[in-house]
Amino acid sequence: MPPAKKDKEKRLTPVMRQFDEAKRAHPDAVLFFRMGDFYEMFHDDAVLVSRLLNLTLTAREKDSPDPIPMAGVPHHAAHNYIAKLLAFGHKVAICEQMADPSKVKGIVPRQVVRVVTPGLVTDEGQLDARANNFLVAIELSASPASAAHTAPTALEAGLALLDLSTGELSAAVVTDTATLLAEIARAEPREVLLADGPEGFAAAARTVLPSAAFRADDPLDDADIDALIDGAVSEPIAELARAEHPLPALRAAARALRFARRCTPGASIPVRRITPYDPARTLRIDEVAQAHLEIVRASDGSRKGSLLDVVDATVTPAGARLLRRRLLAPLYDVAQIRRRLDEVELFVVHARARDDLRESLTRIGDMERLTVRALIKEATPRDLGALRDGLLAAPLAKAAIRSIPEPSAVDILGASIDECADVAEVLARMLVDRPPPLAREGGILREGADPEVDELRALARDGAERMTALEASLREKTNIPSLRIKFTRVFGWYVEVTKTHLAKVPPDFRRKQTVAGAERFTTDDLDELADRMEHAEARALEREVEIFDGLVRLVAAEAPRVRALAERIAAWDVSAALADIAHRHDYARPEIDSGERIDITEGRHPVVERFAAAGRFVPNDTALDTAAERLWLVTGPNMAGKSTLMRQVAHIVLLAQAGSYVPARAATIGLVDRILSRVGASDNVARGESTFMVEMRETAAILRHATPRSLVILDEIGRGTSTYDGLSIAWAVAEHLDEVVRCRALFATHYHELTELSHKRPRVANYSVSAREHEGEVIFLHKLMPGPASRSYGVAVARLAGLPENVLARARSILSLLETGAPLPSGKHASMRARGKNNEAQLDLFGAPAGRKTAFPPGVEQAVDLLRTVDLDRLTPLESLQLLAKLKAMTTPD
Repeated sequence: MPPAKKDKEKRLTPVMRQFDEAKRAHPDAVLFFRMGDFYEMFHDDAVLVSRLLNLTLTAREKDSPDPIPMAGVPHHAAHNYIAKLLAFGHKVAICEQMADPSKVKGIVPRQVVRVVTPGLVTDEGQLDARANNFLVAIELSASPASAAHTAPTALEAGLALLDLSTGELSAAVVTDTATLLAEIARAEPREVLLADGPEGFAAAARTVLPSAAFRADDPLDDADIDALIDGAVSEPIAELARAEHPLPALRAAARALRFARRCTPGASIPVRRITPYDPARTLRIDEVAQAHLEIVRASDGSRKGSLLDVVDATVTPAGARLLRRRLLAPLYDVAQIRRRLDEVELFVVHARARDDLRESLTRIGDMERLTVRALIKEATPRDLGALRDGLLAAPLAKAAIRSIPEPSAVDILGASIDECADVAEVLARMLVDRPPPLAREGGILREGADPEVDELRALARDGAERMTALEASLREKTNIPSLRIKFTRVFGWYVEVTKTHLAKVPPDFRRKQTVAGAERFTTDDLDELADRMEHAEARALEREVEIFDGLVRLVAAEAPRVRALAERIAAWDVSAALADIAHRHDYARPEIDSGERIDITEGRHPVVERFAAAGRFVPNDTALDTAAERLWLVTGPNMAGKSTLMRQVAHIVLLAQAGSYVPARAATIGLVDRILSRVGASDNVARGESTFMVEMRETAAILRHATPRSLVILDEIGRGTSTYDGLSIAWAVAEHLDEVVRCRALFATHYHELTELSHKRPRVANYSVSAREHEGEVIFLHKLMPGPASRSYGVAVARLAGLPENVLARARSILSLLETGAPLPSGKHASMRARGKNNEAQLDLFGAPAGRKTAFPPGVEQAVDLLRTVDLDRLTPLESLQLLAKLKAMTTPD
């Protein structure tokens, strides 16, 4: 060690030496160092938090040559500051006092009891009750592609998802980069562990999860994997070991467990089992489709207006989390989907049971997370009270299900599950109705729960009366009428006897003090009562905390049973909630099969119809079949509803395979393995990508990953470049989907030339969303009709958007010229009359043969200039006729 460093350590106070030791053990975390009623931060940590949290930066040892920067926060408000630091992506190491300072001579022992990271939050105040808080661990065995848009790279990657707040740990083996990125995006983790590996993948992952904290994790020794897993989970890992490629998944799970163990020293990791999962067994929705379809988050980033927002009628936090997971990972298994639909149907048909169940579930809190808090020794009295209330409501929920008259209901819904009545009975017998938030506040136990606590409470409450009774007893025993029991702060409790009665004092009285005219004594009974009175409250609190700790251990011991019940209640909540949505909004049960047809009768967009005026949403039919019409080219004006139609089909498929009823009169869904979308315009300024580049990257990903089982929705391919380039790309993409991929697809476009494909390809069909123009106003009918649209009504839509009238007039004039093939006002011919290298005519966008040379009629330019100067709103009928005559004269050849 360098001499300067040794000298510095010698100068450290014992407290600062404790801080330095803790900081060396956790150099990458902000250290919250407990000192009395505050958590203090020193050195660089103090500078950092003062800047991020707007705290006052002070100094320790201000008069020394090298003062120590210092900042602090009250311990009772620390969770608010910790939450803010986590939002910035930092870790927080909490160094606690391990003994009561008032009972310790010298330096109070301190140690780090927990390292809080974004992915390992368990404090309910920092968690979204309706969403999981995942830590993701990734084990790469090959160098994957550097970004999501590159060609798929073969690899064997392990992926583990750990939610410490619920004790869920699942693991998978993923064999291509795109799927790995999609699964990470689907989990939406707060934190990602990635062993030192390809920087390219980390960069790609950050584009998918810009708000997640990424951690470079240490290499994992193979010899430690079994020890980590066997030491953390309560069930064998045999189920995962039977997976096709278990080793990468096991390594990823071990990495997550090791990180959690390091961050929670002294506490057990609340993981019961490692659940294997296979992304191929779910309907895959990549991060682009998640955003385009606004599944759990609307375009503005909020929940309001998303699909989840309008179908989530759950009443328990665990139910909300389960529904969210189901929407992000619908099933790809006919039998499993039908089982979920059977559960929903029971509650659709039996409305009374559904209402009774939902009412009982409102009394059930987050039993899943409450149980985990007991396992990791963070449960409060209020937590156990909430758990008790939930367990007491469980029999009511089961009774609601058993009221369903169908014999199979109990089996379908799993209502024979253990309701943990013994745990509920103990908690109900021991805890007060409204337990305090902290154990140190006392008042946890009911009267009669523990005789010792009752006695101590009585002493604290009735001590003066007991002293009076003892005084009367001693007076009677000694026959000293002037005997008094008194108290002073200096001498405490004592028996005072006047000197005239000293001869009657019994020998077991011990002299304590002599005063003028009297003597003061004490007795064994008085000392015992005084001691019990003096420490009654403290002892009652100690005893309550002791019993409370026993209740926490009881819940932890019974955690597997309680968590199994919590999982089943969450499933009931989801099924009943989806049934309630189906009942209130007229959803239908979809037919699910292994065919390749999507047939939707009077389908509706679940979000748009909710925000539309009652009865104003126009339903539409859709029929896509790989053996018949598999590619629909959808044309029509902007604002007519092309995007709405396409998204509603994707939403209906997604809801159906998630096990929900759907917004339609009827629907038959042949299994879809992927939903792939290219909707809307966006750029990526950070990566220097234009709107067109983003569009092409997303289109390329669709063409690479789509299969005949996929559903593809494309909106306006090729609009970000020149007309002919865009049309050529759109044409080629449509051909590829029909010829090569052969999937079910909806392709919305303004390139009316694309509709020619239906004449050449039997599996391509033209449909249009209808609109009418009346007296210059465009009227959207929102009805899907066979055949292509006759026009796009773009200028009419521009008028609705508020473009100035002079601009609109000019646009109509130019549009008329272009549509007739006349020369533009500049006198030059339209540039789109280009010809190919061999002088072959190119596709003509406006119907006129290429090379046609039609001159403008004389006077057109002058007439247009005149029209620009006219205020049409002020013209009288006579002036209008005069203007019309003048225009006719100007444009009529001599």
